[in-house]
Amino acid sequence: MKMKASPWLARCGVISVTVAVFLLSTTAMADELKKASTGGEEIILADPVNSERVTHVRYSLAINGKLITPATTGTTDWNLSSSAKFEFDQRRFASDSPGPLALRAARQFQEAETSSVVGKDHKNSVVLPAQSRLIHLYGSEMQLIQLSPAVRLTRPQVDLLQFPCDPLVAAGLLPNRNLRDMKEKWNADSGVVPMLTGIDALVSQSATCSLKSLTDAEATIMFDCRGTGAITGSPTEIELTGEMVLDRKASLLRRLNATLKEKRGPGTVSPGLNVTAKIQWEQEIAGGAEVPESISETMPDERQLLLTLVTPWRVLLLHNRNWHIFHETSELVMLRMLHNGALVGQCNIASAPLMAAGKFTPESDYVAEVDKALKERGGRIEASEVAPDLNGWRIHHVRATGEANKKTLVWDYYLCTTKAGEQISLVFSHAEEDERIFAGVADQMLQSLTIRSVRPRITLPR
Repeated sequence: MKMKASPWLARCGVISVTVAVFLLSTTAMADELKKASTGGEEIILADPVNSERVTHVRYSLAINGKLITPATTGTTDWNLSSSAKFEFDQRRFASDSPGPLALRAARQFQEAETSSVVGKDHKNSVVLPAQSRLIHLYGSEMQLIQLSPAVRLTRPQVDLLQFPCDPLVAAGLLPNRNLRDMKEKWNADSGVVPMLTGIDALVSQSATCSLKSLTDAEATIMFDCRGTGAITGSPTEIELTGEMVLDRKASLLRRLNATLKEKRGPGTVSPGLNVTAKIQWEQEIAGGAEVPESISETMPDERQLLLTLVTPWRVLLLHNRNWHIFHETSELVMLRMLHNGALVGQCNIASAPLMAAGKFTPESDYVAEVDKALKERGGRIEASEVAPDLNGWRIHHVRATGEANKKTLVWDYYLCTTKAGEQISLVFSHAEEDERIFAGVADQMLQSLTIRSVRPRITLPR
């Protein structure tokens, strides 16, 4: 190997031959030490994209702490215990998009489920159904975009698949350059922390990484990540620390162990949290796994990303990913719409009186019902019109406005009736100043209304 001149020697003028020989000998000794740990070259830590390779991942998550909900006297804390397990085969693909998180991948899940207990006995679980086990993933500015090529996902299923320290994203903690020595630290790209932790509106972030140990076979990398911002409209502070092991011969991240601490305030969509999460996963090269050899090279469009809302009745509809389920019972489903982390709209969905086939609630009766509801809010009716047949539905639309907190509010009431006499009510509300953001949202949901042959098998909690 060609010996580099010592920087100190380069700054000196004339020195004695004895000192020069001594310094050259110590430089040679340092080079030999470097050779012993790095093979005489700069340190390369990489997990490159290889579409020919399929890996198998086993992932587990355990969360403990407090869930925080608003109360008349402030907030109420509830004990929270939650766990999740995922097992899947994965193939990564190259992406033409710029940036280190320009990701494309296909996953075939064998297991994907989470369960939680809030308080003493309020239990909840979400399982990815068999028909949705094939998932395509794309990297975006903040979060991974996930969709099923076979069926549309629901909001709970999308939320289930957004787990912290995703192996695809963890590769972003590797340095994007060769290291000079083991003591060198590096910072991850600014987009890594939001993707690792779920932050969707970022205020600040940092990600410091360093080597804990290094051999020719593997490297152990420590990381310390911090982030502030918001998750589904709730302010959050997150600390993520841990280590991961890179198989240097296979150029593959083998495993990760991390601790995530989050303090999240109650928001307009989700409750607050004060929790600690333990995250572990292992990854190995899989042989004979059935994972697609290609997926679309372009990002999915808005239509492809629509989610299915399954109501407690026989009605299905599609909505964009800005909508989140805020409240759900057997009588009412309440959705809230976020834009850049801020609340911009709400939609209340409820069943309406069943009519005889070919019949519907008279227009005058519905207008009177809306007018009565508006008087409690100080609102007034602006218009009323009927669309006699929108994809088989009769839609009676009543628009109203009112004032609150020095803002003009807009309410859109829709009574939707099938030819068989089944009726459902949708009430949208938003500020007039957000009209541009909200434009077309109600029309898209109304045009997707569908009647199923049967009701849901599982009774929703009241």
